[in-house]
Amino acid sequence: MRRFVIGRARNLLESSRQNHRFQRSLLSSSQSPHRFLSSTSPDSSPSSSSTMAPPVTLNTINPKVLECEYAVRGEIVTLAQKLQEEIHTKLEAHPFEEILYCNIGNPQSLGQQPITFFREVLALCDHPSILDKSETQGLFSADSIERAWQILDQIPGRATGAYSHSQGIKGLRDTIAAGIEARDGFPADPNDIFLTDGASPAVHMMMQLLIRSEKDGILCPIPQYPLYSASIALHGGTLVPYYLDEATGWGLEVSELKKQLETARSKGIAVRALVVINPGNPTGQVLAEENQKAIVEFCKQEGLVLLADEVYQENVYVPEKEFHSFKKVSRSMGYGEKDIALVSFQSVSKGYYGECGKRGGYMEVTGFGADVREQIYKVASVNLCSNISGQILASLVMSPPKVGDESYESYSAERDGILSSLARRAKSIASVGRV
Repeated sequence: MRRFVIGRARNLLESSRQNHRFQRSLLSSSQSPHRFLSSTSPDSSPSSSSTMAPPVTLNTINPKVLECEYAVRGEIVTLAQKLQEEIHTKLEAHPFEEILYCNIGNPQSLGQQPITFFREVLALCDHPSILDKSETQGLFSADSIERAWQILDQIPGRATGAYSHSQGIKGLRDTIAAGIEARDGFPADPNDIFLTDGASPAVHMMMQLLIRSEKDGILCPIPQYPLYSASIALHGGTLVPYYLDEATGWGLEVSELKKQLETARSKGIAVRALVVINPGNPTGQVLAEENQKAIVEFCKQEGLVLLADEVYQENVYVPEKEFHSFKKVSRSMGYGEKDIALVSFQSVSKGYYGECGKRGGYMEVTGFGADVREQIYKVASVNLCSNISGQILASLVMSPPKVGDESYESYSAERDGILSSLARRAKSIASVGRV
């Protein structure tokens, strides 16, 4: 079964690659400037709209866009959407009535319910006029009402529809920093936190900062979440692959990192950063703390920025495994701001939260000089700010109800129910893979 599925996947991918290469070869072999013109003679009057080439063609767009590939929203999904349209138009068009989209983590589209406390706070923040109504006390928990007031007091004008500081609302960054400190046992500075529309824009921001040309490389795991290969291509860099070892549970060997780093440098590639996804996506492995220490030491010795994708930190399904952030590991080794450049990514889309459409997340940026930090802030400012609902959710994820709060028991039951369901399904898929 496993070989059959893998074989089908490889065939689909190879077909896609061949089609992509064929299209590129057509583009590169085109010698005539009139290739995309109508059949009208090129000597016709230039004022005639029928003889004018389109202002934008595949020949004239940014070639980096052509190089970029993002398989999770690629050809297979396009085909699925076409089939779904056919089913909607004519139910008996196919021997099935529904298509489940498992190409990307999007749990609420598959029936997962949002955490009640999170949504209550969001609703109250977005419609603060109901906070003073007597009926609200019976509809919302006391702690969600209190938290909404706290958050609104941190927002200028108490307006969730207004722009915020480009790094995010200061009070929400304070809350997130306190959550990081509680998790890791080491101080966190709210000024190091940049709130973003999910983790993806934060990754793009760092690639934009680090990649100067195709001579700059980023060490990236294989298999990987294609956000990284796509963003490296879009920003004109070179992906330097390192391979996870399936035989050792998709382990990350520092010897493999050194080998790929040396190979890249021998080709004139200046490797700028190392991407580590922990827990892994799509592999699901959880790095041991000793392994993480070796990775931190490797980055320090080689002068690499460590890009730590930690968006699945809640999704650990093996009892003997435990998530440790790279910030915690590096600080426990005695390394501070001046020793290692580290960027950690978190998102409200993953974990047990599953708030993908709300687009909330953040990056914690440490180990960069003040002059570079100013440039990161400038890039963030170009986008004005991330959406306010996502900012609020990011603060709630890092500061959920605590023991003694009215919502704690219902929150815990919802969280544990979602995580146990995810664990059960993960084990089922793993057992199928062993067949």
